[in-house]
Amino acid sequence: MYLPSPLLLLLLLPLTSCDTCGQDRLVLGDWFVKHGSPSLLEEPIPALVSPVCENPYQNKSNPPPSPDVFCAMQWSTDQEPGTAFFRYRLADFASEADAAAANYSVTHKGHCGSCSSLQDLGVYIRHNLTDATRSCAIKGMFSDGWEWDCLRGLGFSEECISIWFYNILNTRHHCLITCLWSKIKGEPFNHPDGSLNSCLQCDEDKSGPNFKFFSGRTRRNSGIPSAIHRPDSQIYHMEHCYWYGNL
Repeated sequence: MYLPSPLLLLLLLPLTSCDTCGQDRLVLGDWFVKHGSPSLLEEPIPALVSPVCENPYQNKSNPPPSPDVFCAMQWSTDQEPGTAFFRYRLADFASEADAAAANYSVTHKGHCGSCSSLQDLGVYIRHNLTDATRSCAIKGMFSDGWEWDCLRGLGFSEECISIWFYNILNTRHHCLITCLWSKIKGEPFNHPDGSLNSCLQCDEDKSGPNFKFFSGRTRRNSGIPSAIHRPDSQIYHMEHCYWYGNL
């Protein structure tokens, strides 16, 4: 099976696609970043929609079992004082049908976590995060502050930055040599048979489970295309059509 290079994959990613309801992904992503700050969340806020204050990779019992649920959102009728931004809610539901019955829109498969805000959805929609977060990881080799500033510059919420920080730290600890060698060899993201290159596979094995649990949202469980080829069985196909007003 032929797989195009990461650069070609990025160029081939449509500016409009099913996950963006036919909207320009940069425009829609910017809208969610602007209108989806975690500060706009109404109570009750799911427990894991918060900063990750301790390194979850240091606890051998992590990640805990993850329930087969759906994270969904609902716009409130209340606006943030002094702004035109509506507040919103996040909640976990046992099924898509349960979310719809409560007048919520599913925003990703799996429970709500640190990256489940609509602000972070916007970042996932508008960026090729594989290259962008690698750049932040390189800066983190010299300064934690530089890494945080880099992730913040991508538009992530402080809640989401916290789990990305620990994810990068853990991957650097376990996979640095593997990833450097992969870079030297010029490995594409995927081998011709579709499997991940050695660096991405190391990250998937060593850091993936905790990241998925604490972040809540990933590109795969949000139906967002990526420059990394993934089996269709790993992708939750969905649309993000729940904006209000004009984009």
